[in-house]
Amino acid sequence: MRTLIFLSAVLLISTSTYSQRNDNAEYWNSWEYTAKEGKTSEFEAAAAKKTAMYNKTATTAILTYRITTGSGSGTYVRVETQKSPSDYDIDRSAEGAYWRDNVAKFVARNSGQVRWQLLRDGTMNYTPGSTPNKHIVRTTFNVKADKVGHFRRYMSRVAEVAKKRGWKGTRLLFRLVSGGNRNQFVVVTGFDTFKRTEEPVEHENTFREDYNEMFGWGTYEEDNTNFDAALEYWGEEVENLELVPEMSTGMMN
Repeated sequence: MRTLIFLSAVLLISTSTYSQRNDNAEYWNSWEYTAKEGKTSEFEAAAAKKTAMYNKTATTAILTYRITTGSGSGTYVRVETQKSPSDYDIDRSAEGAYWRDNVAKFVARNSGQVRWQLLRDGTMNYTPGSTPNKHIVRTTFNVKADKVGHFRRYMSRVAEVAKKRGWKGTRLLFRLVSGGNRNQFVVVTGFDTFKRTEEPVEHENTFREDYNEMFGWGTYEEDNTNFDAALEYWGEEVENLELVPEMSTGMMN
């Protein structure tokens, strides 16, 4: 029995490890920082200087957003996009040392690096290298381990229906692969103004009707119920974030 348990554990660890080394996958890195009280300006200036020195290329580019709602308000979220497994083999120790010596002294709390895989089957209207949105809404989902399939099915199908209905917004779906709960997913939607600028589109059918037409009668009700049941009781958190150009590659004065 102990041998079987050990082998099962090895298989689970191996699966998790190799999931971070998929050559066909796109990975993103994130860090969250809270500045020390009274040191916000110093943190911003130091992080901006580090960005200008070490994050000048497409390979090392970084975006910075600030959380504006909820208990995390004021926390900075730094994001590196479009990573491949080979990017993690690059020696960036000098960059890390500079951060520790010149920026970390202004930080009260930090999350450490968290790695995410972009899930294309739930992502819409994403163009790599495009100008980042001024505002984003980040929705974090904590999913029950045995219900991941239900969650992903609903996320994928919602994206397909939204495409059919001509939704023009950017929507990205990520799954955490290292640095936290493996069953945590994040949906990010971006926009530049809170006031809608596009004309509303009139549809002959409702979203529910289109969903059922595409996937079978009653599937919306079933999938939506399974989606709700897939979430942990604390399972959905929504936050607004705004871009900090002064701390983002290619946008600093």
